[in-house]
Amino acid sequence: MVTRILHAWIWCGIPTNPTYDINPTRISNIISLMVIFVLLLQVPISAYYWRYDGLYKLGLIVSHCALLCFVPLLNRAQLQPLAKMALVFIFISYICWSSVIWQANVHVHYYLLLGIFVCPFIFSNQRVTMWLSILSHVLFFLLIDGFFILHVNPQELSEYHQTVSVSSSVFLALSCTLTSFHIGRNMTRTQQKLSLANQRSESLLLNILPLPIAQRLKYAKGKIADQYEQASICFVDLESFSLLVKSLKAHELVDLLDDVFTQFDQLSTYHGLEKIKTIGDGYMAAAGVPKSNNAHALQCCAYALAVKEAFVRLQIKYDLRTGLRIGIGSGEVVAGVIGRSKFCYDLWGEAVTLAARMESHGRSDHIQVTQSTYEMAKHKYCFEPRGEVSVKGLGQIQTYWLLGVKE
Repeated sequence: MVTRILHAWIWCGIPTNPTYDINPTRISNIISLMVIFVLLLQVPISAYYWRYDGLYKLGLIVSHCALLCFVPLLNRAQLQPLAKMALVFIFISYICWSSVIWQANVHVHYYLLLGIFVCPFIFSNQRVTMWLSILSHVLFFLLIDGFFILHVNPQELSEYHQTVSVSSSVFLALSCTLTSFHIGRNMTRTQQKLSLANQRSESLLLNILPLPIAQRLKYAKGKIADQYEQASICFVDLESFSLLVKSLKAHELVDLLDDVFTQFDQLSTYHGLEKIKTIGDGYMAAAGVPKSNNAHALQCCAYALAVKEAFVRLQIKYDLRTGLRIGIGSGEVVAGVIGRSKFCYDLWGEAVTLAARMESHGRSDHIQVTQSTYEMAKHKYCFEPRGEVSVKGLGQIQTYWLLGVKE
């Protein structure tokens, strides 16, 4: 029960995500909890020495503990700047009132110096507010320390010792401020480096996984496996690729494939398809995954026609004598992430097999589709029946050539 309460307090206002461990909101919740714990430890002392203004001290402790409870509540209401300012105000208020009530230099105001070092952590992205908070801690520390040196216990110190004590307090506060400044600057640099590294890792992750899958992989536990009742898959393959490999130098081949697949990537993004993978000279994309939609067959047809048109330009650019085979299949598929050291988002199912067979059993510069794809796209696109094609493991399959958009 206690663990649940502490967990809820600490994570109040932010998602329970490991990447938020150094979040200023979380730090402010932790500090408010720590201050309450320290204040409650003083209750037995105040009770034991009740005759020394115990009632006032107990009231001070209880009231400030109650006020500190508003810090996580403000964070929960997404009022984080107000919560941080409230935390600073309550902390300084308690130190000031404690100094007034005790009327003796018990050095409680030195906790204000500790607050100086905390400010960079809770105001990491608010430079102006951070410095206002630091200067407030310094100002109240010097006022309270000067008050004790010059007014409360002046008879214990000579004028010389009073001057030295005041100057020492000023130098101490200045040293703490400069140290806090360097801590804040180093924290900002570190956070910028972490943010840049995180952006790079995010970019690399998105290069191999779709955005929704990448988000689930980061935050969710367990396997990622989804079943889609309807999706369309498109396979694209360069003909006579082995001959092409022999005729080109290594850097020429890589440059060619990079240009080809980059254009395929751009077209898949434009037409709403998700690139699944490349296999040698083959390219696989899908529509309707990981986000389901009812226009997946239309998207695949539009993509296939665009790819065919783009490849004609590439043939002219690189003086290619090779052609392009494209196959499309639609139906039920299973999608998921496999692998441990290297993640792979892949699709399985009869629709995937059919799409692959449409490509491998197709003709150069033709787009072959299955019966299911034809049924879903025939109202918008022109098709020509090819007849039945023998597919290993599936028997005779009725297929069609995709010709273009209906006028």
